[in-house]
Amino acid sequence: MLHSDLTRDSWIVGWTMSAWENKDRMLEYRNRGDHAKAMRIARRIGDEFEAVHWEADTIPSWTEAKTRLHQKYGRKSDTRKR
Repeated sequence: MLHSDLTRDSWIVGWTMSAWENKDRMLEYRNRGDHAKAMRIARRIGDEFEAVHWEADTIPSWTEAKTRLHQKYGRKSDTRKR
């Protein structure tokens, strides 16, 4: 993993972002070990999980990441937040 970050829009809405060397490393982490265990637990306590993936030469800002996520799922993005 090259980068990870966490932010919140409210007490019930949280966001995580991670940047990886390549897709294979990301999938290896996502599908095994502690992350896979955490996602099984998260599904019991959360009602929405969404993801967006893309390749880039730089780590995106939160504004860019949220905009891409909202575009993928057809939501309006609030760029006033971090």
